[in-house]
Amino acid sequence: MGRALTGTVIITGGNGQLGSEIAVAIAKTQPFVHLLLTARDAKSDDVTSLITRIRLIGPRSIEVLPLDLTDLREVTRFSQQTVDRVHSKEIPPIVDLIHSAAVASYVVDELTLDGFDPVYQTNCVAPFLLTVGLLEAFRAGDKTREGGAKVMYIGCSAASDGRLDYFDHNQGRDSRPPGTLLSAREGNARFGSSKLIASVALYALRRSLACTGNISLDIFTLDPGGIAGKSHLRTRPPLSVRVAHQTQTGLRPFLRMLSRSSINKAHVPAKVIAKVAFQADAVENCQRERYYILDSEYEAASVISALRNGPQLTGRLVQVMREAEGGKNSGSPTSIGTLPVLSINGESEV
Repeated sequence: MGRALTGTVIITGGNGQLGSEIAVAIAKTQPFVHLLLTARDAKSDDVTSLITRIRLIGPRSIEVLPLDLTDLREVTRFSQQTVDRVHSKEIPPIVDLIHSAAVASYVVDELTLDGFDPVYQTNCVAPFLLTVGLLEAFRAGDKTREGGAKVMYIGCSAASDGRLDYFDHNQGRDSRPPGTLLSAREGNARFGSSKLIASVALYALRRSLACTGNISLDIFTLDPGGIAGKSHLRTRPPLSVRVAHQTQTGLRPFLRMLSRSSINKAHVPAKVIAKVAFQADAVENCQRERYYILDSEYEAASVISALRNGPQLTGRLVQVMREAEGGKNSGSPTSIGTLPVLSINGESEV
């Protein structure tokens, strides 16, 4: 390509059902970005197929790197290596970080090596740690319409069934034997809680960064709606649970409009995500906390009530930060240890 690359886009779960379609959508509309996709197995057939699809679009800069979100040490290592590559100008600064990887489970699972419920770690702790670990690699803001970078967390309507305190007891440890089947209701609450907590922690991180005034980074959640097709990163429940799950009302979003209640193929929300990731936002709009349901924009606090509770928000941020830093296997990421955490009124908490 004769033109210099304009930025790096990181998509976790890049070979998954939605992540792969996001990569394709961005490749079609943004030919001058570097696509950095992550996958648990970077040599899988899914990855090979995806790269072939993108190569057929045209000459694109793309790489797929291994990243296991159930290993916080690996997340830390990936973050530091990416920051180093940006500093050395091997790759351009990050313009978009899209947290697409996710896992659901309808059985009691063994804890990760870091000591967490794997659903909670994959969907919440690891994305938070990755975001903080990459702070030095994001494109710096220059107070123009396209000055800052974006972090997009892919949420879901199941968060409406979630609770902020779901994993508070012993970090989500379950006293039942691993492999014990969970009901559809319990599995959905577990998944939704992990998504809810992640959204709240990331919005709280956004406020903290805004208070410091040093990093121009917009962080928000996007609900892609129901998606048809097989997911590569979802632990499917047994048939009896799937049938029961289909009768639940958990698929409703917080504010889903009737016209958006249908189940779409993954390429439909992927196009929306690619559009939102690169839309030029006025500087004043970047100060607002936004929540998307497909391409409809809402005030985040109107969707997630916890954002209206300053002390609760700050407490959740501090807790997730400590969990990300204190995982048994994670080491001590200096990027978290040195991050100032501010409450809503600007008083230092950590």
